[in-house]
Amino acid sequence: MKAGFYTPEKTGCEYTAAYTATTISITDGPGNLIQKNYWNFFLITLCSLCALWLLFAPAAFAEDTEEGVEVKGATLGRMGDPAVVDPGSYEFADAEVKLWLDNHLQNIDSPGRLYYDFVKRGSFEEGFSDSVFLDIIKVNEDGSKDADLEFFSADRAQNASRDNLVGITGNPILVVYMQGDVYEMNRLTNGSWRYFQRRIKSAFAKAAKIETVKFEYGGAQITGEKISITPYLHDPRRRQFAEFAPKVYEFILSDQVPGKLYQIKTVIPGRSPDREPLIEEILTLQHAEFKN
Repeated sequence: MKAGFYTPEKTGCEYTAAYTATTISITDGPGNLIQKNYWNFFLITLCSLCALWLLFAPAAFAEDTEEGVEVKGATLGRMGDPAVVDPGSYEFADAEVKLWLDNHLQNIDSPGRLYYDFVKRGSFEEGFSDSVFLDIIKVNEDGSKDADLEFFSADRAQNASRDNLVGITGNPILVVYMQGDVYEMNRLTNGSWRYFQRRIKSAFAKAAKIETVKFEYGGAQITGEKISITPYLHDPRRRQFAEFAPKVYEFILSDQVPGKLYQIKTVIPGRSPDREPLIEEILTLQHAEFKN
């Protein structure tokens, strides 16, 4: 498989998430995992997702076994296992709320296009650059959005089902990126993408760092929040993928930028402090254009 995001037609999965009386099924691989309802989606993929991607209270974790992870009000295991969460007993961590439950698109009130630039570089393998376009097609009466998504181009393009982009409130770029990421970890380490997904769930729920940051966008100084995790740093199995274990994930969000998501950055540091990163990926909002 070539460097970069997984090839969606070569990888398939199917799973079901149940939340009270709501059940959804997603098929045809993580490239299609763009949920209309981020709440449902992340009960599966980061529930402590991803898909797309994808939610545990810190005190709720027990041992992570091959059978699954026991949490208060839920049992979460392999992708494909049902997950049921009791909304009366489940507590979401701040990072989970900000990434997967907030209405990221509420600051968009007219159709338009968001353009993100993506760059991958590093010493481990060949890098590349590409583009991501999120088109807001319609603003619905309830404030939700109908959208279209072009995530990468040519043979790297991630398939996005139009049905999963109707009536959304969350930024679907987060979901597609994170599911692609766990498949990349699968490819790089010959490990299980499900395992990496569980570690990410745990990190968002138990060990995410949130700090205020300033950055420049559109010629102005913007204030936002950076959410950081290192999900594999203290992983009990890190010796099996030691050179990738220090991987850092950073997400910058701000209500002052359209779609709220400004940047996703992941870094696998070099083999020594003075070496360039093994792999660095940065996806950044460049500009947005609206009809009104």
